[in-house]
Amino acid sequence: GGGFPVTLVHGAMWGDRAEPRVDKVVLYGRDGGRLVAISMVLDRMGTGLEGRPKVRTATDLDDALRDATFVFSAVRVGGLEGRIADERVALDLGLLGQETTGPGGIAYGLRTVPVAVHIAQRIAAVCPDAWVINFTNPAGMITEAMQGVLGERVIGICDTPIGLARRAGRALGLEPDVTAPGSGGRNHLRRFAGPTPQSSRQARGR
Repeated sequence: GGGFPVTLVHGAMWGDRAEPRVDKVVLYGRDGGRLVAISMVLDRMGTGLEGRPKVRTATDLDDALRDATFVFSAVRVGGLEGRIADERVALDLGLLGQETTGPGGIAYGLRTVPVAVHIAQRIAAVCPDAWVINFTNPAGMITEAMQGVLGERVIGICDTPIGLARRAGRALGLEPDVTAPGSGGRNHLRRFAGPTPQSSRQARGR
């Protein structure tokens, strides 16, 4: 909840007029100062707008998750310093320096999987009926790890396919709102594996 991409997610919720509406958002993070800063930005963005979701902050994960219907999970374990190290080590070896694939992606995944699994376990305990939207890289790896706890209620997303489609549309002189792009194949060089029957039974049993 303390990252500036939150402003994009919140803005999208304002623009969504379908029912049922999102009426409450909880920003979770360990840095209370960043949470306050982001909540102030959201408040200024929403000046004069009606029907915007109420926003509160929480530095306790269970408190943030309580009564949640959807959980948008986007974390960066190790911060930007960790990402720089992952990518530079790979580049120094003459390999692709990227946080989703190759040695950089593996290093990032090794740091992040335990945290993602912990988050999934707390979701199972506190708001077991919630759906999870995973936006944490390496997206395929992290989504699969969380599915091991929560089953099919974890959806992995990435903004790269729609971003590429929009750039291609503009290159062809087409407006994004009059195009209907589609994509297929593997993203991040790893498929999103569906939940195993065992993990689905475990999720339903919680």
